[in-house]
Amino acid sequence: MKDFLFLIKREFKKMATNSVVMAIFFGAPILYGLLLGVVYEKGSAVDLPILVVDLDQTALSSKVIDLLDDNEVLVVELVKYDNEYLEELVKSDQYKAVVTIPDRFEADILQKRNPEVTVGINTANIVTANYSARGIQYVMKTLQVGVEVEAMKKAGIPTAAAMDQYEPFSVNYERYYNETANYMRFLWPGMIGTIIQQVFLLAVALTFAREFEESSWHEVVSVTRSPLKIIAVKIVPFLITGLFVLASLAVMFPLFDIPLANNLWALCVALMAFILPVIFLGILVSLAIPNQLKATEILMVIATPSFVLSGFTWPLSQMPAGVAFIGKLIPLTHFLEAFRELSFYGSGLQDIMPEIKILLLMALVLGVLSYGVVYYRINSSRVKPEKQIG
Repeated sequence: MKDFLFLIKREFKKMATNSVVMAIFFGAPILYGLLLGVVYEKGSAVDLPILVVDLDQTALSSKVIDLLDDNEVLVVELVKYDNEYLEELVKSDQYKAVVTIPDRFEADILQKRNPEVTVGINTANIVTANYSARGIQYVMKTLQVGVEVEAMKKAGIPTAAAMDQYEPFSVNYERYYNETANYMRFLWPGMIGTIIQQVFLLAVALTFAREFEESSWHEVVSVTRSPLKIIAVKIVPFLITGLFVLASLAVMFPLFDIPLANNLWALCVALMAFILPVIFLGILVSLAIPNQLKATEILMVIATPSFVLSGFTWPLSQMPAGVAFIGKLIPLTHFLEAFRELSFYGSGLQDIMPEIKILLLMALVLGVLSYGVVYYRINSSRVKPEKQIG
């Protein structure tokens, strides 16, 4: 028993002296708990942007628009008076729904012709699609009852009888981009992007840390003291072997009947723009903390909440401004946005250029920082170059 207690005491001492373990064991649950609480604090989505096409332009159609805008879940960001460029607007401005009020809407209601309001729901994100659909459905049902009650009053019929009458207008709901609201199709691209990030981030981080752990850094420096060459030497093998990883992941899309992006060239450009900042981040952490275990632990702490903060499921617009800002600093956020546009909207390279530019800017910043740390490590080494290449 004394031996057991001695070993227990010993383990507590070792745990207390391991700063990384203490930080992860006590800090991570608190940090992640607070982070998730802040991200989902609202509990429900509000102010989701929708587009209204008013082909009627009457007092009643204006009332419909006002009711939609007054709903706490919705905000009417744009009112159009024609059907032109609707698809382009939905893709570019990320409207969660399109409500089309038909021509002669008010007149047909007065003549009891039962006009039809068309509601197109953007189901590329099932979470926001459900909220926007419920908000619009509530408004339309309220309006239907209100119009019928008003008609009953004018006809001298008791208000209570309105509920037993036919609906003054019908509502046709359509789904865009993920027509079956398939949860697998919605979530799969996001999870694949997260896997790609983890694979490259951790693999690259270990390759530099291993050099220092095995005291083999001098072998690299003895051949070349060029930071660019050293970084290139470490990156190229992962870019080449990474092609096989990406190919194996791509095969899984048809395997599970998930459509891949139609524009494969644009997807390849987006992948390369995404992988570069991820690799440079791995290099930076690996050089700053030249220990495989500690580098892995720290990168896992950084990478674990990245999917939640990416806005892929819960929109960035619904998060506090500070948290949303942090989410925008993560490469995964911008890659998943580009991936969604390519996969669901059938967009091309030009459509995802804003995301590509942000990813390349991140790669540039992290690349310069990595260069600086490699330069410092080279100059802090006492090994003189024995052989210079190029």
